[in-house]
Formats: sequence, structure tokens, C-alpha cells
Amino acid sequence: MNPELRSTLLKVAAPLLAIVVVLVVTKLRGISWRDVVGLRAPRVRQFVIWMLLWIVWVAVEEGAIRLLHLDQAHPWPQKDPLIIALRIAAIGILGPVAEELVFRGLLLGRLMATKLGVYGSVALIAAGWALIHVQYGWPTLLMIFLDGLILGAARVRSRSLYVPIAMHMAGNLFSICQSLSG
Repeated sequence: MNPELRSTLLKVAAPLLAIVVVLVVTKLRGISWRDVVGLRAPRVRQFVIWMLLWIVWVAVEEGAIRLLHLDQAHPWPQKDPLIIALRIAAIGILGPVAEELVFRGLLLGRLMATKLGVYGSVALIAAGWALIHVQYGWPTLLMIFLDGLILGAARVRSRSLYVPIAMHMAGNLFSICQSLSG
């Protein structure tokens, strides 16, 4: 098998495995997908408001990136269309679903019931989520932390994990569009 295809398939398999593991473990442990994980439909108005806020936030971040000369999304070299499609699926769709299920679904849903409360839980989850993106420099990690705070607020206020999943997908797909356009 082509090494690049193998590597890309692993990028698809990892979030898929994470999604399955979270769903199976929560089901086996009797953890409510609706109440704890947040797998419930949001109100349309809340969904639209959070998506609009996210678009504004991403625009502010883009301005800060340019103003502060921070790392931009790196252009993707020309690749086989199958590789591109699989990478879009992995980074733009499956990755956000997996990360949100783990961080703002299961972990945040469980931590909010502890002494940390809502604010402490959102901040701790945002910090942990930023740290898994350690491949980026500190300024980018700070932005990812702030993204995590906003995604956490969206999860808490909307009571739906679907809202931060959609926001996260939109951000990643925007970054992919930047990378594909060179």
C-alpha cells in the first residue's frame, strides 16, 4: 500500500475509533448521551447565534494572525484526489466530532458536576484541548485555548454538543480551504 495513503487512512481511523470508543463506553457505563454528553438537538435560534459568533471570532483571529505575523495555514501540496478527500474527512469532519465528543461531550459533561463547576470545567477542558495541539507555537496554543473557551460556552449555553461540533467543523474546514487555495 502507498505510504501516503496508509498515513492518511490512519488519520481517518484514529478519530473514527475515538468516536466509537466514546459512544460504546458511555453506553456501557449508562452515561446519558442526551444529558451528560449533550447529544440533543439545539434550538435553531441558539445554533444560528453561536455560528454567527464563531464566524466573527474566526475573522478576529485571522486579523490577529496577520497583524502579529503568526503561522498561517500551510498550503497542501498537490496530491491524489482520494488523499485530499480523506484528509478533508479526517481533519474537517471526523476530527472535530471525535474531539468534541471527548472534550466538550464526555469530559465537560462529567466535570461540570464536580466542585470545578461550569466555569472551572470549561477552562480546564479548554486548557487540555489546547495542549493536545502542542505541535503549534505558544501564540497559536493561546488562540486554541480561547477557541476552547468559546466552544465550551456554546456547549453549556446551548445544552447541545452539536453546536460546538458544527463550530469546530466550520473552523477546520475554513483552515482546509486556506490550505487548498495555497
